[in-house]
Amino acid sequence: MKTRFQERLEKMNRRFYEVFGDLEAQAQFLKFTTLVLLILLLLSMLGAFLLARKPPVVIRVTEVGKAEAVRDLDTSNMPQTSEILYFARSFVKRYSEYNSYTLARDIAVAMNLMTPKYQKAARRDLVESGLLAKIKEAELNVLIEFKEEKVERDTPDHALVSLIGVKSITSYKNPNYRESNLFKASLVLIKVSRSIEAPSGLLVENYSEMVLNKLEEAK
Repeated sequence: MKTRFQERLEKMNRRFYEVFGDLEAQAQFLKFTTLVLLILLLLSMLGAFLLARKPPVVIRVTEVGKAEAVRDLDTSNMPQTSEILYFARSFVKRYSEYNSYTLARDIAVAMNLMTPKYQKAARRDLVESGLLAKIKEAELNVLIEFKEEKVERDTPDHALVSLIGVKSITSYKNPNYRESNLFKASLVLIKVSRSIEAPSGLLVENYSEMVLNKLEEAK
């Protein structure tokens, strides 16, 4: 014959009737809760992974201020002509517009704008030529004024840029020293994916510079 306590337990659909039934029920509940939380965690991680791989929403603003969504990100995200020229000017300013007081910082920034392979070649050339030591010793200061700039060639992978400007050289050590010449800089740029390291989507693959005309001899 069942007791009233047993009848009440049956009405409550309890699975356990032993002394430690409550503890067993709690353990089962915790197992179920842990399983649910684990599934939610895995789904959250999967969602974060898929979201990270999703292309960003890109909105390009035109010259007249019109905002338009970019659908073909791979094509529309390519560096434009104005970006290529700005990148080229910025690199030449850092790499060739010497200032004895900011030389180390400027060269370091210029190196970060190069491909790893060209970094090694440029660093070796600077050391072997003794140019850095000369700039430091003479306390030289260079100012560059660009006269012409042109993207000679623009392909999906590379861009060839030529810049013509006037380079004026003075010395902090010798106020009477002055030299000026017309020069041409040629840059071979490689197009890469935009990233924190290369926000412009460009890196310098090769750089050369030649003097076109001596405007003022060194004094």
